[in-house]
Amino acid sequence: MGAEERLLKLEAASASFKEEVETYGLSFEEGESQPRCQRREAAATAHARCENNDASLSRGWMSSACVACRKGEETATFFVSLKCTRSCYFCFNPNQERFAYYCQHERDIAGELQKAYSEGKKYSHVAVTGGEPCLHPKELCDFLETAKKLYPHVHARLYTSGDRLTDRLLQSLAALGLDEIRFSIKQEEGRESIEQQLKLIGDAVGVIPAVMVEMPVIPGTIDEMKTLLHRLDALGVRGINLLEFCFPLFNGDEFRDRGFKIRARPYEILYDYWYAGGLPVAGSETEALELLRYADERGLRMGVHYCSLDNKLTGQVYQQNKVLLSDSAGRLFPWLSMDEVDYFAKCTKVYGEDVERTTRALEKLNDEGVLAVPFDLDAPQACYLNECGDELLFPLLWAECVHAADESIALYASFNMIEACAGAPCPKEVALLPLSFPRNL
Repeated sequence: MGAEERLLKLEAASASFKEEVETYGLSFEEGESQPRCQRREAAATAHARCENNDASLSRGWMSSACVACRKGEETATFFVSLKCTRSCYFCFNPNQERFAYYCQHERDIAGELQKAYSEGKKYSHVAVTGGEPCLHPKELCDFLETAKKLYPHVHARLYTSGDRLTDRLLQSLAALGLDEIRFSIKQEEGRESIEQQLKLIGDAVGVIPAVMVEMPVIPGTIDEMKTLLHRLDALGVRGINLLEFCFPLFNGDEFRDRGFKIRARPYEILYDYWYAGGLPVAGSETEALELLRYADERGLRMGVHYCSLDNKLTGQVYQQNKVLLSDSAGRLFPWLSMDEVDYFAKCTKVYGEDVERTTRALEKLNDEGVLAVPFDLDAPQACYLNECGDELLFPLLWAECVHAADESIALYASFNMIEACAGAPCPKEVALLPLSFPRNL
């Protein structure tokens, strides 16, 4: 398969994906209204940090749990049940495995944590979510007590709407060492509900070390959100996580009636991601970045963090591809390396007649001692030639040297995810991009 054919195949997969998504009742915007390339400029304007391959923008304080989430290392989230006191049209919990079952049944999360500990798992961060976890006060407290006993230095957090969070439960959680509580505020439920939530948030400030709000930025709510930022800042809230608003692939009528569309380019790299939240809604990122700038202009004391959908996905990419950091996988796929920026497994790829030209260039570079690993197609140590002899894969680090040796060669960057095939790791190519020099990737 040549480069053009491979690119057309990937393009067809993207078109097919969009066609399938639109059967859920919501269409895509015509063009990208908020290109990702503008994030860095927005961060600079707001005097904010732009991290995790520009997927996370933050000003001021940010929870250490958000940093741990980027790779998904030593962190886990538990739930007692998926039963909830609210019924948000954008909730993605129905996408969770065995959703109906866990709306009626409970899990022993303290027991699950005990089992993980006995298996040698290490945690620096744990969380309890739902549903509404405060529907299960005993189980919640038992989990927190177990967590602090097994992992004395663990950072424990709770996600809640505030429903069923009594003063007694709040005091119990504080006494057991809860480090952080994240409230979700539901703008669509009206002023009275918001005022009740703000009172609970105020009660928690000074009792729990880190009190914050985490909520999606729904397009069209910018004025309400600005008012909310001031209210939260006045209460002494530590920070707010502004989430990219997503369509969970159901309730299409609810989204369509509000005039929403899906972001034209929902993923940087198309793949079967685990995250159940759905696809980003156009306009959410635009308003989130505006709120970040607004917080800076008004000098708000609390931290403001914009967590894009891209930011949510990096943990999976890292977890699947970190196998390349092991010696065994390194021997299996020596031409691949995990990019430290976006965590995709990458290599250089050439096609057709360029295979022979590349081979000559690499042999010359090898003779000159330029390559750190010897190049030899008869005994390959850092390359892969397919059976047809029309595709050659080699380390991305060699691309610049090959280009300098022969500028006529068309070089491509191959993006891969490591999947399990019959119990063994196997690379799956998910994107192919032409390389330009100075190197663009």
